[in-house]
Amino acid sequence: VLVCTLVGTPVLARDADGSAKIRLLGAVAEEAKSRVTVAQIEAIGTAEIDAYNPYEKKSDIYTGVWMRDFAAHFGAPGVTTITMTAIDDYEITFEKSEWDALRILIATQVNGSYMRLENKGPMRIIFPDYDPKLEAYQVNLPKWMWMIKRIEFN
Repeated sequence: VLVCTLVGTPVLARDADGSAKIRLLGAVAEEAKSRVTVAQIEAIGTAEIDAYNPYEKKSDIYTGVWMRDFAAHFGAPGVTTITMTAIDDYEITFEKSEWDALRILIATQVNGSYMRLENKGPMRIIFPDYDPKLEAYQVNLPKWMWMIKRIEFN
């Protein structure tokens, strides 16, 4: 089991530079460190996408890493689920079949800036291909999340 948790003090203004630390525990990839920053997560390769946020009813430019790349880089071989927990203990579990079939972005920046807690940071889950007319995306609407504080790989 791999668990990522925000380490140290709460995410403050000083952390809006990608320095918010994430602790990696459990079955991590051999080359993974026990603590990484949001900026180090981005180092595996970022994507920048313009996506409509159905909760805020507006489009923004999101930068982040694809969930499939995050799982491949930080998770041990054979990872089949990722459970994300938000600051309010809201939890969502993603199956490997989802991150293989859908574009799921772990957003680290919005409109060119790292996110603080007050703007739903340090990381969010974004579905860039959201289309309210498609049943699959209506099902995924509750999986949009923000203020992620822990990530568990199984």
